[in-house]
Amino acid sequence: MNHWENYLSGLAGGLFSFTPPYILSHGLEKFLVKFLGALRLVHAKKTFDYAKVSLRTTIFIDEAKKRGMDVEVLHGPLDYLNYFRMWFKNRVYLFEGLPRAPWLSGRVLEKIDDKMFVKKHLSRASFPVAEGKSFSWFSVERACRYAKKIGFPVVVKPKHGSMSQHVTVNIQDEAALEYAIVSALRYAPSFIIERYISNAEVYRATVIDEYHIACIKRVPAHVTGDGVHTVAELVEIKNSDPSRGLPKAKDTTCYRIVIDDTTYQLLTERGYTLSSVPEKGDRVWLQTKMILDLGADLVEVTPQVHPDNALLFRKIAELFHIKLVGIDFLAEDISKSWKKQNAVVLELNSMPYIDMHHFPTVGAPVNVAARLCDLVQKYY
Repeated sequence: MNHWENYLSGLAGGLFSFTPPYILSHGLEKFLVKFLGALRLVHAKKTFDYAKVSLRTTIFIDEAKKRGMDVEVLHGPLDYLNYFRMWFKNRVYLFEGLPRAPWLSGRVLEKIDDKMFVKKHLSRASFPVAEGKSFSWFSVERACRYAKKIGFPVVVKPKHGSMSQHVTVNIQDEAALEYAIVSALRYAPSFIIERYISNAEVYRATVIDEYHIACIKRVPAHVTGDGVHTVAELVEIKNSDPSRGLPKAKDTTCYRIVIDDTTYQLLTERGYTLSSVPEKGDRVWLQTKMILDLGADLVEVTPQVHPDNALLFRKIAELFHIKLVGIDFLAEDISKSWKKQNAVVLELNSMPYIDMHHFPTVGAPVNVAARLCDLVQKYY
């Protein structure tokens, strides 16, 4: 979602509490697509440019075609839309991004991406969450007082949004807090301040049909020394991997490492430069955020998920009656029960990037698209 779209969405959510039922909003979408199609402003294409359609969607489409499902991509006046048409059991379905059987979730699905809504409901259900509250652009002073109350370090993030955009972690003082709030307000009119969880890894669990689970660990951009190559050369070697695309490319999951001010700061803290030669096995961090566009790695850890953690993910999906959901989870070790470590659920994502499980940097891929096709055959 672009900044202006997210801002308008946040403002609308703050001004209006009414969320149209799925049957109404989806019916309107179908009418608009048919209307624009009649005007020949929208065209359905069975063959399309993969580089211009989100990889999470093309993965599903390829799997669906293997099962004999007929899917067409919709193309508007300027570019491909995020809507797709599918024929199944002699009926036509219109879906956005991925099939989610949204009528089974009702109006809750529209609120899943609201981080504070999710935090409150998880807390009421006694699921582990980081202590936090939401604030808006006119309550910045109150937000600063709250941060002092719960104690530094804290995290500041937009109330709505994804891919860690404008999220600042490990904020240690008031000056950094004020800067982080300004950054968050550039992206959305409301933001959340919550307690920072230290010594934890960042995991994304994807749950399909409230049961099937795939889990991946996101690791910030880095290189590992070999005692021979410089940092710059190690970055070049890693970026030469054909599976790593250019930033903003739609037909890739992992991206080339970006060298920026954060990189130079991290290197300086280690006494390194881009010309330094790290010792063999020395991991050199080049970014602090687990953002794929900055060159983060993806480690598939589904086989290591502890049964208690898997049950937690399933119960969260059941709580919201959602058939496809991404769960951002912080824990020291995914192979240990969340009950025996410092672990929290950060947020949920109603349109997860399933391609992360298909194209991990490390580990065996998990075919999430196949589970989604099972979901289609079960509910559609």
